[in-house]
Amino acid sequence: MNRLIRGFTLLELLVAMAIFALIGVMAYGGLSAMIKNSEGSREAREQLAELQRGLRVLDDDLTLLVNRPVRDGLGSPHLALMSGRDGSTLLEFTRSARVREGFAPAPFSRVRYRLQDGALLREEWNPPDAAQLEPDQIMTLWPKVASAVFRFLRDGEESAAWPPSDGNTALPQAVSIQLRFEDGREMTQVVVLPDAGSGDAMSVGGSNTPAGDGQNATPAPSDEDRS
Repeated sequence: MNRLIRGFTLLELLVAMAIFALIGVMAYGGLSAMIKNSEGSREAREQLAELQRGLRVLDDDLTLLVNRPVRDGLGSPHLALMSGRDGSTLLEFTRSARVREGFAPAPFSRVRYRLQDGALLREEWNPPDAAQLEPDQIMTLWPKVASAVFRFLRDGEESAAWPPSDGNTALPQAVSIQLRFEDGREMTQVVVLPDAGSGDAMSVGGSNTPAGDGQNATPAPSDEDRS
């Protein structure tokens, strides 16, 4: 007897296709979730690395802060550390300069932090005295910054500007920065200054100034900012 040969019915094919489609949708959903998680982790790692890079620069700058005032191109004196002088300048100070290959810097440089178009910029002048209007180096510490606030700590008291209103120009003991990013993240960092609270911000500290520096004259106090 001949065996009756029979194929799949249309209903069976439709059921099989529906099962395969369901399996495909489930697999795609799982793969999409894995990709999103991977992208989120990568973005978080990049944000953390960016934050750490900026904090390293900030810590390096402030721990190398020196008690040395400067003079601008017009001869006007500026404090060794000053802040809150205009709408964009957050902090300005003198720090000891590092030797860079192929470049012979002065022993000190002038650093300014300012907020521009949502980015916290670091600007540097070397040499610091009679510096040109445009900085020698510009670095973006952090992009997409909603607000940045520097505060100054001395003898248990906090000041939002430097020098404080009491007229005491001795350097603070620590500086804190409070950052708020556009995505809602917030960060606070406190850096203890070298020789905290010692010396006068308008006079050159003997321990921080090399002998024979021809710019050791103590300028008269002034509240003028860099023009």
